[in-house]
Amino acid sequence: MRTGKAFLLTAILVLLVLTSCVKPSIPDESFTYGNTLLVSFVEYVTGPVAAGVAVEVFDGESGELIGEGVTNESGQAFIELVWHLEEENADERTVTIVASKEDMATSAMKGLKVPLHSLSEQIDTGPVMADMAIRRAMVDPESSRFPNLDIVLSGVTGEATDPTGLSFFKVKLDSDLEYESWFRLYVGVGYVPWEMGYDFMSANRSEMTFTVTSNGYSGEVPIHVVVYDFNRARLDQVIYLNFADGETTQVEKFAPSGLSVLSITSDTRFEYCSLSEETVEETPTPDEAEYGEAISKEETNIYIKLSWKRPQDDVGLAGYNIYHSVDGVTYRKVAFRKSPDFFDSGIGIEAGKRYYYKVRSLYLDGSESEDSNVVSLVPLDIFKVKLISPLNNSTGVSRRPVLRWAPVDKKDHNKVPVLDGGLLNENEIVYHYTCMIWDTVQSGPQLIFPLNQDLERFDFVTEGPRQVSVKFLDPSWSGRGMDWFFLLNTEMEMFPFDRLEAFKTYEWGLDYAYACYTGDDSDGNGSPDSMVYSVTIDKSDVVDLRVNHADYLNRFTTWQDN
Repeated sequence: MRTGKAFLLTAILVLLVLTSCVKPSIPDESFTYGNTLLVSFVEYVTGPVAAGVAVEVFDGESGELIGEGVTNESGQAFIELVWHLEEENADERTVTIVASKEDMATSAMKGLKVPLHSLSEQIDTGPVMADMAIRRAMVDPESSRFPNLDIVLSGVTGEATDPTGLSFFKVKLDSDLEYESWFRLYVGVGYVPWEMGYDFMSANRSEMTFTVTSNGYSGEVPIHVVVYDFNRARLDQVIYLNFADGETTQVEKFAPSGLSVLSITSDTRFEYCSLSEETVEETPTPDEAEYGEAISKEETNIYIKLSWKRPQDDVGLAGYNIYHSVDGVTYRKVAFRKSPDFFDSGIGIEAGKRYYYKVRSLYLDGSESEDSNVVSLVPLDIFKVKLISPLNNSTGVSRRPVLRWAPVDKKDHNKVPVLDGGLLNENEIVYHYTCMIWDTVQSGPQLIFPLNQDLERFDFVTEGPRQVSVKFLDPSWSGRGMDWFFLLNTEMEMFPFDRLEAFKTYEWGLDYAYACYTGDDSDGNGSPDSMVYSVTIDKSDVVDLRVNHADYLNRFTTWQDN
C-alpha cells in the first residue's frame, strides 16, 4: 500500500517537473504581420510643416497600440506597424492615428486601411501614406480630446455602377463630447477636403446628410469626413465605398488640355478653415529694432490651384483624376474632380522644391484617358522688406525724402533672399512694390502715393532682388511717368505742394510687395504653364487671398528748409 502511494507521489512530482519545463506559446515569425506608415503633418492646411508631433497608431478594432513615432523637421514620421495575427485575419486592418503636440489641439484619423504582409518576407510596396493637419488650440491647450462622429450609410439606391445610384450618409456628432456642435465639417470623395476644396461642407451643426453618386467612380473609393471642434481638434474619418466596374462601353477617350497652375506663397498665416468671419490679429511692429524678430517667423501659406480645359468631345466623361509627383517619374493620385479645376491643400509641399502635376479624363466605365500636358512648378519662399531710408524715428529729414527699400531674407535681413531653392534663375523672378506715406497728424486718413499715367498704383518693378529708391514727387521712375496723389478721407487729388510740411511727422512703407516667376509655355497654347507668387505685403488685395499687412512702418520728422 505504501509502495503504491510512493509510486503515485513520485509520478505526480515527475509530471510537475515536466510541465514546469513547457514554455509558453510564442507567435512564430510567420504570424507577425505589418507595414510602414508614412504620415505627413502641417500646422494647418496650406501651412508650414509640423515637426515634433508625437504620433500614436492603434488597431482600429482592438485599440491596441501598434506603432508610434515623432515627426521630423520635414513634418514626416515613418512608423513601423506590427500585428501578431492568425493568417486568416492578416489581409488588411484599419487603424486610428492620434497626434499631439504642446499647445496644439489633438488631431486624429480613423478608419484608414492598411494592407498587411508577413514581416518574414521582403516586400517593398512603399509605405501607406496619410496626410494630416494639426492646429494650435483655441480654447484648451491641455485637452487631449478630439471630436467623434457617428456615420451611418443609411441606404443605397440603384446599382453601384448606375450614374443615378446614390449612397446616403448620415453624420452625427457624438453627443457625449464637450461641444454640442462642430465648428466646421468637410467631406471629400476620394481626397482630403479643406476650406478651399470640398464636396460637402457644414458649419456649427451637429447633424448632416450627404449623398454620393456612383457616377465616375470605380473600385474602392475613400470618403474623407473632416471635422473640427471649437478647440480646433481635428478628426479625419475615412469610410470606403466599393463601386463595381461597369460594363465597358466603347467610347473614344480624350485627355484634358491646357493644364496650368497658380501658386501663391503668403506669410499671412491665415488658417483657411476659419472662413471669412474670423480674422488674423494684426500685430504691427513699428520699431525697427524689433524687425529681426518679426522676420524670423517662418509660418506661411502655400496656395496652389490647377485648371485645365475639358475635352471638346465629352461623351461618357465622368470627371478628372489629378496626379502629383515629387520627381516627375512616380505619380500619386491626389483627387478626383468633376469640374476642370482643383485646389491643392498644400500638405507636404515646401517652398523651393519642384513638383509636377498631370490630369487624366475619367470615364463612366472607370477607364482613363492619356495624360494631359505635365506642368512643374517651384513654389517661391517668403521674403521680407527692409525699409532703409528714411530710418525709423529719424529727424531732420528732407521735405522731399528719398524712399529706399530692399528685399531681404526672411530670417536674416542682412542677406539677399533666395526664393527658389536654387532651382530657378533668380534674375527671372520679378519683384513688384508700391510705396505710401502716411500723415500721422490729420484726424482723418491722409495717404500720399504715386499713380501711373492710367491712374493705377505705380508699380516699382525689378528683375531679381534689388534695392529700390525713389525721390518723393519725382515725375518718373525707370523711364515710366508717374504723379503723386493724396487721399484725404474719401477724396483723392494730386498732391498740391512741392514738398512735405516742415517739422511734421510722417510714416512711410509699402502697400504691396510680392515676387513673381512666370513658367514656360511647354504645350504651345500661348499661355504660361505656371504663375508662381511670393507675397509678403498686400493691403490692397492685389495678389494675396487675404489682407497681408506690413511688418512695420518707419516714422520720420521733416526739417524746415530742405
